[in-house]
Amino acid sequence: MNKRVVGIIIRGRKILLMRRIRNGREYFVFPGGGIEGNESLENGVIREIKEEFNLDVKINKFLFQIENRGRQEFYFLIKDFSGVPKISGNEKKRMNESNQYYPVWKELEDISNLSNLHPKEAKQKVREMILY
Repeated sequence: MNKRVVGIIIRGRKILLMRRIRNGREYFVFPGGGIEGNESLENGVIREIKEEFNLDVKINKFLFQIENRGRQEFYFLIKDFSGVPKISGNEKKRMNESNQYYPVWKELEDISNLSNLHPKEAKQKVREMILY
């Protein structure tokens, strides 16, 4: 089974999400991606956040694991990072009129109201763990 690692990046009372516009549909996802070869989960999330947002991160702790669309996903809390989020790596290369990526800071309290934040199970867990 494929594994995906995800960074829950928090600054103050805000969370960093990836805003996607794909084929006219707008939605938000938690940043991350697939594990490469024998890469550890921790190294995978550090690499993915660097590739997607050009941030250097330090993992604070493992939060939870879910299964989403036939893939195991591992979520890590990140509060220590340097840099300013900007799209880089494959996301930057793949951007075009019908496939767009944007880093967006959202208030933690507002993620409950984002009906287009996926996956729903992760959104609920993040809301419960981070807010309360």
